[in-house]
Amino acid sequence: MRAYLDIETDRAGKICVFGISIENNGFLQWYGEDIKAGRIVQELGDIKTPVTLNGDLFDLPRIKESLNIDLKAQCVSRDLFKEKKKLGIKGGLKQLEKMFGIERKTDGMNGYKAMWLWENYKKYGNRDALDLLLEYNKEDVINLIRLEEILESLREE
Repeated sequence: MRAYLDIETDRAGKICVFGISIENNGFLQWYGEDIKAGRIVQELGDIKTPVTLNGDLFDLPRIKESLNIDLKAQCVSRDLFKEKKKLGIKGGLKQLEKMFGIERKTDGMNGYKAMWLWENYKKYGNRDALDLLLEYNKEDVINLIRLEEILESLREE
């Protein structure tokens, strides 16, 4: 079973949003103090393959460091960043989305703006900032599913 996952971090590198979409189980998301290792381990129980974009270098090490969950040791990671690189395709998630016509409501957002939104929520209680951040993270996760399909079809050509 696969889990598509993405995290957002604050400026100190602490995970502030954790989103996953698990085959046949739908999308789940936690933020702030609700990000608990036990809860995430429970949801990831039968996962064999975490699917990320640049997760081998960013998401998975942060998850191990912050939550003591070593997905690289427990599973076979599928990092779509490495796969698109093997195909000779350049760019990060947002560039790939544009290249392949994958739509997102949070167009123009990036990791730095995500940090700013988290700070705005934490300092001022700005719920609109949090809602936008959560939507951004959800789109990052959900769009990995479509990106994986596209990269698969390109590999088969």
